Amino acid sequence: MQKHGSKARLEVAFGSSVGLGMWASQAMSRTLQEAFMAERHEQWMTRYGRTYKDAAEREMRLRIFRDNAFNKAGTRPYKLAINQFADLTNEEFRSSRNGYRMLSHGRTPKAAAFRYQNETAAPASIDWRKKGAVTAIKDQGQCDAKEGLCGIAMQASYPTA
Repeated sequence: MQKHGSKARLEVAFGSSVGLGMWASQAMSRTLQEAFMAERHEQWMTRYGRTYKDAAEREMRLRIFRDNAFNKAGTRPYKLAINQFADLTNEEFRSSRNGYRMLSHGRTPKAAAFRYQNETAAPASIDWRKKGAVTAIKDQGQCDAKEGLCGIAMQASYPTA
């Protein structure tokens, strides 16, 4: 009977040790992840020149940054990059980027008329990526006609012969 009781106590002790070890490992892993993310946020702040008014705002922005960094959830069909917007919520980003601006001169410039050139020599298909016509996404901010960024970017993206 004595042997059976010690074996049971040994099994309980072993099970407890394993459970405690797993719990400690998870806690340590969480702490390391949080430290890594805080360091990554610091590097990001330096890169984009971001500062916050106090520790509370910094903590809030770190949480948003972390959520955006780990955004590949089943509810989102996209993945966000770590860029200058990484500490903004979706609502903050939308409100800073969406909004109609009236053209300053009230008229749109006349576009040159499009004319086909030698239709018979057109290939069946063209991979515009290989021709360099498809470029990376660029931040144009609050692009409007006054600065002409949209028109220039659009014109620059048209392929030339």
